[in-house]
Amino acid sequence: MPCMRCMQKEREYRYPVGAIVTAVVAILTTTLQGVVGDFPVALFSFPLNIIAMMLWLVSLTVIYRNRGTSRLCRVLMSRSATWLSLLVMATIGLVLGLQRMPSSASWGVVVGLLYVMSHLYLITLRGMCATGAVRWRFTLLHLGLLIALGAGFWGAPDRVQLRMAVDGRANNVAYTMSGEAHTLDYYISLKEFSVRPGGGGEHMQYEATVTVDREDVVLRVNHPYSRTWAEKIYIVNHGAQPAGNYVVVEIVIEPWQWLSAAGIVMLIVGAVLMFLRGPRRLNGDV
Repeated sequence: MPCMRCMQKEREYRYPVGAIVTAVVAILTTTLQGVVGDFPVALFSFPLNIIAMMLWLVSLTVIYRNRGTSRLCRVLMSRSATWLSLLVMATIGLVLGLQRMPSSASWGVVVGLLYVMSHLYLITLRGMCATGAVRWRFTLLHLGLLIALGAGFWGAPDRVQLRMAVDGRANNVAYTMSGEAHTLDYYISLKEFSVRPGGGGEHMQYEATVTVDREDVVLRVNHPYSRTWAEKIYIVNHGAQPAGNYVVVEIVIEPWQWLSAAGIVMLIVGAVLMFLRGPRRLNGDV
């Protein structure tokens, strides 16, 4: 067995190295953000995001299988890595929450989320290999969180956000946030529009009846129309022109949202089961 002095030297060496690596990564991501701007998320749309995700999973699985000799694996599964993951998630949430126009595609956010998910995946593997009745609760909780984060992370390149002005004429041309035209496979037209005062001093409430692919639907603020399981249509603005009223609708297509919803359900179920089980530790030092 190693002597206490050797173990103490190893701990004293590990923490400064971890702090230095974290500082270097922070400097590099900040530099990249300032030089090239946001991470090129659009370049990793399907199928490149699937390929990248599989390579990431396979690499981490190989690292875990060699955990006995892999220093990287021991570092990523350490208690310090858990605290750092919590700090990274809190920092990302705080930064995005304080920004007026938050960008989840910044280099710091991308690298931070990838680190958090890597740590989460490795400790989930360790939890699945442990023994004890609490193993499946632990796995369900952490795997649900991993799936929810992963769906948002790897599915971001496939997310489409479009806007279009809709009046009485049928229209099927929408635009991305950068102004690129996108032709829809259906038409939208405005049938009715109304504005009414909100009750109890609330803001003005407005709603529109629009025809979407020959079907009349009502759009209200924060009450979108789900055209498919992956596509929703929101009303975001309105205005008037000589020919009559018009509304601005936002079309959001998220093919990965079903996976995100499944992860959230698993996370909630796992959390409830862990709460009902009470504070017990896994056999296997998870």
